Amino acid sequence: QTAFFIGIFAFLWVERPMTAKTKPNFTLLLKALLLSSYGKLLLIPAVIWEHDYTPLCLRLIKVFVLTSNFQAIRVTLNINRKLSFLAILSGLLMESTMVYFFQRMEWDVGSDCAIYKPQDF
Repeated sequence: QTAFFIGIFAFLWVERPMTAKTKPNFTLLLKALLLSSYGKLLLIPAVIWEHDYTPLCLRLIKVFVLTSNFQAIRVTLNINRKLSFLAILSGLLMESTMVYFFQRMEWDVGSDCAIYKPQDF
């Protein structure tokens, strides 16, 4: 979530001064993005009541949250759809990059890091 928000804010910070004279209220945008991300709470019942359609449910929840974030950016900053869509894409790119980085560094559970070894348990 943090990497996603950093990607969005970095894009808007670089792009926004080029198109507008007023300074955007990033605190209000952060509140709007956090509020629009509450759809992720739907993941809890999807994981608890695991069934054959769980991957589909997870993807639909992701689309729902991204659509909510798209609208939150658009309404809060009063920008057009293209810039809002590009902000969401930059957030997804940053999030995917961080996931790839952590997987590449093998920092997930079950790795052979010096701190965690399976035989310690």
